[in-house]
Amino acid sequence: MFASVRTYRFSPVYIQEIGDKLQQMFVPLLERMEGFVSYSWITTPDGQGVGVCVFRDEQGLRESIHLAAEFRNAHFSHIGMTTPEIIVGKVGAHSSVSEPIIPLNTQNRENRPTH
Repeated sequence: MFASVRTYRFSPVYIQEIGDKLQQMFVPLLERMEGFVSYSWITTPDGQGVGVCVFRDEQGLRESIHLAAEFRNAHFSHIGMTTPEIIVGKVGAHSSVSEPIIPLNTQNRENRPTH
């Protein structure tokens, strides 16, 4: 598997708009691509966003990077989103679950491992 990490900066006032457009418009495009595994979008309150994309093969991943650039230009040019810093590489370790294994219990945090 191959992954890319793309880091962007933008005004925090656009966090909701960006997340909505990515979920409703960009993610479905990725899901139709050959070799797609996963996509996550992470934001910080100060206007930094990170897109993490995983594909089974490098070709699909490279195509997703071009798709992301086209999508940014078409849908986020009005907000001043920066051109991303991009890291691309082979995935060395990976795991995922469809449901959380540990129930989300905020009262018992002191007993959880901290990695």
